[in-house]
Amino acid sequence: MKIATVYRNEISNNTRLDSSFYLSTGNAASRRVKMAIGSGAKYFSLSDPTLVNIWQPNRNILSYAAEGEPFAPYLQPYDILEYLPEARTKISIARSDIEGLRVREGTILQTCSGRNLGPLVIADKYIESFVFGSDLIRIDIFDKKVRFYIYAFLNTWMGQALLHSNKTGSVIDHLSAQDIADICIPYWDDDQVNEVALLMEEAFNHYSRARLELSACKAAFFNETKIDIKHKSLSSGWIISISDIAETMRVDAAYYDPNTKETSKQLAQNGGIPLYTVADVVKPSGRYKTNYVEKEYGFPIVSGRQLLQEQIVGLKYLPKASAKAYSNFSLKRNWIAYPADGRVEGRLGTPVMITKSRENWCASGHVGRIKAHEGINPGYLYLAISHPAVQAQISALACGSVVDAVYPEDVEKIVIPNMIPFSYNRVVDAWDDFDRANAFKEEACDLILSKFEK
Repeated sequence: MKIATVYRNEISNNTRLDSSFYLSTGNAASRRVKMAIGSGAKYFSLSDPTLVNIWQPNRNILSYAAEGEPFAPYLQPYDILEYLPEARTKISIARSDIEGLRVREGTILQTCSGRNLGPLVIADKYIESFVFGSDLIRIDIFDKKVRFYIYAFLNTWMGQALLHSNKTGSVIDHLSAQDIADICIPYWDDDQVNEVALLMEEAFNHYSRARLELSACKAAFFNETKIDIKHKSLSSGWIISISDIAETMRVDAAYYDPNTKETSKQLAQNGGIPLYTVADVVKPSGRYKTNYVEKEYGFPIVSGRQLLQEQIVGLKYLPKASAKAYSNFSLKRNWIAYPADGRVEGRLGTPVMITKSRENWCASGHVGRIKAHEGINPGYLYLAISHPAVQAQISALACGSVVDAVYPEDVEKIVIPNMIPFSYNRVVDAWDDFDRANAFKEEACDLILSKFEK
């Protein structure tokens, strides 16, 4: 049972009698902010034009790039929540307002449409290379110190509750720029703002460095493997012999993609090896009982999509009392995990490395696990599975009439680049940087919340 005290003036001001409104986290956060400001706390108003500019592009028709046409890589709004988002769509530079769709480093980004409106992200150098549509609200705060303080507050449970308290929509939630502008951010003194801002800036620096380092390692590794990935037009089709079909028992065209066949051949000629020689591939069979509990009573479980998210939307928790029953779904540090069910044109097969902060979390049966053999650096496995030639093989393996799926017994046979001389520990350290970033962010958020307890 949930219980809350409601004051007479709140009922008069809100003209509402429904208990769900007064028990909501949004109402609780609003009440505490008003009490803090009423008790003498200063505040930043997000409607102040000298402080902030909140905007989003006009709704536009995105023109997708044709084959061979100059393009800009496009991310969907929810892609920004991922560790290392990669564009799956190309937008025509000539036929789209590309500059109006870009974001600059330091801009705070908020998804504004979806069933679970995600947390905010602050753009870094990596994000600057992409373009985004109108379903992403841009929050430009001019003073860097104030920007990081406000970003920290909006990442607390109170900030998230305030952001979502005015959402609208009967099926799909919506958030407007005005909803954000209505928020006031309390602070007590300049020293507090400085301390929080420094912590949040440190978190941002670790997060940005991790992304840039992973991106650089991937580019360097791909270059060293010396695989010439060709993208021949598939419109003219290709010929497959009946003996090939009889051997594979596959009649789907994607399985015989000549581009994938060519890159796989190059991998093998350049010393490529089957994945099973350096790692085990597993995917839990069966389903777990969906008995979810509140956070304080459980441990996290992620889906295939959530696996890729650095900031997870809609995280669920399984009961601690039944931990033994879910042991087959547990994740371990330095494993490589990937969505094994989904859409080929989406994130199917995209790898992540399990960091210390997510060790012993659970992942659903829709997630594949790659466990390095003794003496094999997990950084190597991450780079190998990320290689475009390997990703193409995983996509070709997918099957399913509605939902695409790849199976561990097939994945373990794919050809991956051999372990060339490379600083693989750079990759492991970059993934650990995400954990360091989260530690600083949590410290900054806790420092803000502690002021409300006094």
